[in-house]
Amino acid sequence: MNDSKEPKDQEKEPQGSDETKKDLDDILGKIKESDRTGTGEKPKLDDGEELIQKMHAKGKESEAESEGLEQILDSISEKEEFGPAGEMNFIQRFFGIFTSPGKVFEYLRVKPDYLIPLVIALLISVLSSYLFYDIAITDQIDRIEQNDNIPADRKDAIIDQMESGKEGTQRMVSTFVIAPVAVLVISLLVSAIFLFIGSVLLGGKAKYKQILSVYSYSYLIVIFLATLIKAPLILAKGTTKIQMSPAVFLDTDQISTALYNFIGSFDIFVVWFLVVFSLGFSTIYGFSKLKGLVSVFIAWLLYILIVNVWLAGLFQSFTG
Repeated sequence: MNDSKEPKDQEKEPQGSDETKKDLDDILGKIKESDRTGTGEKPKLDDGEELIQKMHAKGKESEAESEGLEQILDSISEKEEFGPAGEMNFIQRFFGIFTSPGKVFEYLRVKPDYLIPLVIALLISVLSSYLFYDIAITDQIDRIEQNDNIPADRKDAIIDQMESGKEGTQRMVSTFVIAPVAVLVISLLVSAIFLFIGSVLLGGKAKYKQILSVYSYSYLIVIFLATLIKAPLILAKGTTKIQMSPAVFLDTDQISTALYNFIGSFDIFVVWFLVVFSLGFSTIYGFSKLKGLVSVFIAWLLYILIVNVWLAGLFQSFTG
């Protein structure tokens, strides 16, 4: 009986030793793993995982490049926090159009307001017309004298008429009627044009008073800030030809050319106004900032081409 049990006990011993060996191998493996993680060593990725990570990194890079211009426009429009739109008073909106226009346009999208900035623009137009009237007439006389297409006898008649217009009814009408009416008509017309562009050509949805509000506040850059900076220079130099554009680098003999007029249109305040207005245009319609910028600049380029080329040629044909 004892002899028969011994072989069975001997057969069981190898199985127990194998299981013990496996347990020891598992323990050693875990120890090695913990050593690697403790020393900061990262487990090696296979080829598939490494390729996925590279593709993901490239996707992030290309996305960052495509959003570069959007980020630049965002930095222009978001510089200062004013709080909720309902808490933004006129003083905040007035100064905000120069420092943080994006916040102002978010307010105007919900609560359009064009009356106060339009009144300010009309008052400044009257004041600047009154201050610079004589200087502007002198500049016009100089242009006529330098125009070789006008006969000498006709030049004298035009100049005499302009000189007589420096006083009396003509001066009052130009200062208190023509100047403010021109500002008002241009504001209403430009707003209508961009309502057509945004709603019809680009398929957006907005109200006319929203576009007019955006234009009225954006126009403060030109009518208020530019006038404030240029007024002392105009009075000191005795001319309204104060260039703050690349045209300042052109020769004086090119002043009467269409090229000079075209380049002179890129006044720093005008370009600033266009960028800010494009931000408001895109905010009201919900377009991307790039789409708003391209739309506004294309419309403006068409305008200055028509004014500086077609209308200039038409004027010369009448005066020639």
